[in-house]
Amino acid sequence: MIPPAYPPAPRPPRRPWLRVVVVAWAVLLAGLVFWSVRHDPPTVPEQRDIAAALPFLDEATGAVMAAADADGRAVVLHPTEFSRDCRITPVRPGVEAIREVTLRVRAGGAGPALDAVAQALPAGYHARVRRSPSGTRLELYADAGGFVAIDARTPADATVVTLQVSTGCRPPAAGVNTTPTSPAASTVPTVYRAALRALGAAGAVAGTVTEVVCPSGGTARTVTSVAVPVPRDLGRALQALTAGAGVVQAEPRAWAWRIGGFSVVATVTDDKVQVSVTIGCR
Repeated sequence: MIPPAYPPAPRPPRRPWLRVVVVAWAVLLAGLVFWSVRHDPPTVPEQRDIAAALPFLDEATGAVMAAADADGRAVVLHPTEFSRDCRITPVRPGVEAIREVTLRVRAGGAGPALDAVAQALPAGYHARVRRSPSGTRLELYADAGGFVAIDARTPADATVVTLQVSTGCRPPAAGVNTTPTSPAASTVPTVYRAALRALGAAGAVAGTVTEVVCPSGGTARTVTSVAVPVPRDLGRALQALTAGAGVVQAEPRAWAWRIGGFSVVATVTDDKVQVSVTIGCR
């Protein structure tokens, strides 16, 4: 028996408006993506290369210098250093920029100093200091914006504390010198010359300088000498300079003091002594 024939099913009506909607939606999405790329701020550090991160690094370092420099503390500003040991992904190498501020305090002064630094940093950094349950370790952390962090980790009884400002791992950028050298100091403070004379190295007045702009608009700078021979007694050699100064540290291989708004640090390494003189943001 032959089955009955049925008429073909009618075609669905054409809907040209649907195609128009789809095309319009695709155009709108493309426009939004383009606008977002041009205007939205980065949401992860990998979206901002090392060149874009350096201004945030310097701004945060200036804020740290302004917060750290105070009576009873001796500070040293260090130049920018770059590390290529980081990776953005397992197959994508990156570069990290770091600046450090070394803070020397009297015995028992690390905790109060970090508390004071955290309080003096801009409120937007949300700086905080944590103490270990045993009270033997201290940590400071602050978010300086632009994916730049400020941190310090130190034993509570330390007399030397390093505040580190870092960009984290970023994509490399053309035009950024990742092996910089500190320039020679064109002028040096009187206290710098006096310290070298006291160490018997009056001829070695040339030094390098590192600088950063302060939040107030001034400039903080550290002048660092070449290494010179160690005197037989470091403290005795510096006695005339430190007699009327605010001595922060007095050890066989490290002296630090403040005088006239300057921080002066003399440290011995490998039988050589190096002098750093810093004028801060005050």
